[in-house]
Amino acid sequence: MRLAPLLADLSDEQVGRLAKEHLKTEEPLSRAAMCYLIEGVLKSFRFVQDFVFTRRPPTFALLTALLDASEYSLPAERLRELAAEETQRLCELVTSGEILGRQDQLRIYRRVLCTARRCDVDIDSSESSLLNVLRAEFGISNVEHFLLEHHQDLQEFWKTDDSLSHELHALEAAGLIFARDGLIFLAEDMAPLVRQTLGVDMPAQNARRLFEMLSNAELYEALQIVDARTSGSKDDRIERLLLHWVQPRLVLSTLPLDSLRRICRETSAAVSGSKDDLIARIIAYLAAGLDQAPVDDEGSPPVQEERVLDQARFILLFSSLRGHELSRILGAFPALRQSGSKEGRAATLWEAHRSETTLLSALMNREIEDALFRSGLKLGGSKGERIARLIEHYASGAPAATSMQSADLAPPA
Repeated sequence: MRLAPLLADLSDEQVGRLAKEHLKTEEPLSRAAMCYLIEGVLKSFRFVQDFVFTRRPPTFALLTALLDASEYSLPAERLRELAAEETQRLCELVTSGEILGRQDQLRIYRRVLCTARRCDVDIDSSESSLLNVLRAEFGISNVEHFLLEHHQDLQEFWKTDDSLSHELHALEAAGLIFARDGLIFLAEDMAPLVRQTLGVDMPAQNARRLFEMLSNAELYEALQIVDARTSGSKDDRIERLLLHWVQPRLVLSTLPLDSLRRICRETSAAVSGSKDDLIARIIAYLAAGLDQAPVDDEGSPPVQEERVLDQARFILLFSSLRGHELSRILGAFPALRQSGSKEGRAATLWEAHRSETTLLSALMNREIEDALFRSGLKLGGSKGERIARLIEHYASGAPAATSMQSADLAPPA
């Protein structure tokens, strides 16, 4: 389920608590306005990052279990079981040195993290900034940070009999997870933000499929990067990469262009673009499971949807969108190039031969409303009516200044 309907299903009391936590306003608001504004806060990457980085185990196990689950939901008791088992497993692996074997850099980082936790169990903004610098200097990934929290040196700050219940409650109170009908949900449109924060590129089973496409020599080199044991068969090496939570992006960054293009061909992804483009495309394909999607017959015609706008007005419309709005549209079509300037990404959308309606439908209602507001257009109506109104605005010859004059404003609640 998406975030908006999950918020809509909350009781007035629950919405009020979230509003008190996130909105910080004394102004009386309607329930609809509160839900709208809360959704905006929760879908901010800054909020997700700041909140999750202050949490302690077993938050990592809770969130990764939901990220790997079908429709990002699990029965409450099953989630608790999985998180408890995974947290204990990670405690043993990290403390014993079975994983995170790069001791020099990680030991220093762990000592700083311990000091930050000892001063005040929660990590404040200045401590978070310092840790960010250390991770960048030492080449420590986000996922390694969360794994290090399981080390014996840090367990005194979180390991209690009620730690699992405590973290579950904290996640629910913040609006990152929702309890409903005996299930725990992570909103599907929040999943990419949580993945990015944790530093987890894709579910484990998807990463396994990617690693199976690599040669034994490539797997060997990937294990060397993290100072993990390199011996064994190809299956042994794949299992070890997964055990160490080595992320596909790191592994792919070590491969030459020819290998990346080969993987693109094997997953039916486009092979054009720079090395960064290919890596982003492979991750998007595998994360979305598109490598398992049935491939069209060789003679199937390319997509050619009917459009309303000519090329100039099409580019004008999509260039008027904000960066995150373009990213959301491109993200719905992983085969397309994801990077570039706003104008470049608008040109990529033109070359995709999709209709304006198809592309704009990838936006959330709130984002379409924002685009209408920036263009000085009426906000009401269904999603389809709003999209049609925006397209007609550009078809009628709207000047660029009209669409951009309110670019830094937001629609009223």
